[in-house]
Amino acid sequence: MAITVAMIEEKEFKIKMRGYDPSEVDEFLDEICDEMVAMQEEITTLNQRLNQSASANAYAPAAVPTPAPAAPAPIPVPAPAPVPAPAPLLKKEEPAPQRQDASESAQKLLARAQKLYDETLADAKQEAQDILADAKKQAAEMIGSLEDQRTALEKEVETLKAAARDYRERFQRLIDDQAHILKAENALFE
Repeated sequence: MAITVAMIEEKEFKIKMRGYDPSEVDEFLDEICDEMVAMQEEITTLNQRLNQSASANAYAPAAVPTPAPAAPAPIPVPAPAPVPAPAPLLKKEEPAPQRQDASESAQKLLARAQKLYDETLADAKQEAQDILADAKKQAAEMIGSLEDQRTALEKEVETLKAAARDYRERFQRLIDDQAHILKAENALFE
């Protein structure tokens, strides 16, 4: 598929988190479009010049040699050999060198644009993989940290439960001892 200036100008890319700055991408694509327009204008100009040059050379009159000045003595001078008409510089079937150069330049420009696109895409994919790897690493670190906190909290809860059992048992003994004392005093007053 041939890439046109309109296709580049109308191309919209999806916006992803931590992707490339859309304004920078748009500016670069605008520069590519400007370069393509300039190349197309240059190709058109060169084609016009080539056509003018070819048509001018095809209809150019043959060069006629000027006769030598008359010699004072009547010496017979042989007539000069006829000069053949110059051949056209370019045949219509042959591609013009300028056209080839412009075509090659356009192909090189498209190749550079494709290479830049491929590199940008590869960089974006690599950056996405790096971001994903970083996110996974951070998630693993957070999970590990949370596991450590959970273990520490579970130990603290067990310690508090043991302390609460111990306190309850001591409090129960204190109440039982007080109940014995009250029963003993009640028995004394009866």
